[in-house]
Parts: sequence; structure tokens; C-alpha cells
Amino acid sequence: MKNILIILTLAYSLVGIAQYEILHINSAWNVKHNLDLKGIKYAKVKYLLLEEQTLSFKQQIKSVPTIVVLQNGKPKGQWSGGIALKLTVTKEDIEDHIEKLMAQQRLLYKK
Repeated sequence: MKNILIILTLAYSLVGIAQYEILHINSAWNVKHNLDLKGIKYAKVKYLLLEEQTLSFKQQIKSVPTIVVLQNGKPKGQWSGGIALKLTVTKEDIEDHIEKLMAQQRLLYKK
């Protein structure tokens, strides 16, 4: 019985954990302005070159570099370089944003 409770608890916690992914989108000519997200907590990072994406994806990006935080595949935060073509957000800012999303998620599961 104890083992069943442990398995159910683990299964519930795995289902309850939101999955976070960070898309770092930039153009090949602007890679010098990539943000180093190595070692970022709580999320998997994907670096994408805009030139290698589909037309519909390219049309959604208004400026490079752009960082998008996805929670279970849905956008939950975005930062763009704007006219300067350089991001002002830091790795710590992104981690803080994800921590806030995680706190909101925990509140939902407590209700």
C-alpha cells in the first residue's frame, strides 16, 4: 500500500509540473548579440536562427534577437531587441520570470 501511495504521489507531481522552454531566436548576421543562457534554471533552451524557420514563424518575429518563454508550449513571456538589435533582459530576469510562473502554477494546484 505504501508503494502505491508513493507511485501515485510521484505521478501527480510529474503531471503537475509545468514544462518550460526558452526559444532564443536571432539572425546569423546578429549572433554577436546572443544572450548566453547556458546553465539557466528551470527550462530547456533552444537557439534558433530566423533564416532556418518557416515563413509563418518568421512573420511573427518583429525584431531580433527575440526570447520567448513557453510553458507547456504556450507563450508566457517575450523580450525583443528592438531597434538596437540587442537584448536588455538578463538571464536572471528570465529565471525570475519563470519562478513567478512556477509560483502561480503551485497556487493553482493548491486550490
